[in-house]
Amino acid sequence: MLNSENPEELVEFWCKVLGVEAHPYDHSTEHIWLFSTPGESFKLAFQRVAKKHYESQEVHIDVAVDDLQEAEMVVRQNGGSHVKTSRTSSGFEWRILKDPQGNSFCIFKDSGH
Repeated sequence: MLNSENPEELVEFWCKVLGVEAHPYDHSTEHIWLFSTPGESFKLAFQRVAKKHYESQEVHIDVAVDDLQEAEMVVRQNGGSHVKTSRTSSGFEWRILKDPQGNSFCIFKDSGH
């Protein structure tokens, strides 16, 4: 669940980044749910809040991708930004990015896990 004062902006961003679709805004719960393509299991929700709390972010999303360069390009083209690229001594690489509202998340190359 991602809290946002403007969840529609994040919904549009994450739909493009993840290649999924969104259910219409549910006024009774104040949620917008993303859903996967048929045959896959995936749920992510965005909740409208009056004011977002900017203390510390203890949780972030890690997204497995097929191509790091292509995934980062999609993020940047949709208002996100690159923060940092990291690599372990064994060669595992991930990138820390931010969505248009400054929420951090990581992308890494999917190795089939």
